Amino acid sequence: MAEYLPTFDEMRSNAFAMLGDVEDELRSDWRDGTGPSSDQAQALREARQAIAQAKAALDRAAR
Repeated sequence: MAEYLPTFDEMRSNAFAMLGDVEDELRSDWRDGTGPSSDQAQALREARQAIAQAKAALDRAAR
């Protein structure tokens, strides 16, 4: 069964792609009047920074 498991490189690449999808979603527009509030905007900035850090770590793991 182990032959059906992904390689580390495949898992790393998939995770990187998923983080890209999350980035795209967080950049999406929203309906007028639906936010974000100032607290939500701050949390969104923090989430984007965390995603960037995670992607950088995954890049380092590829070396």
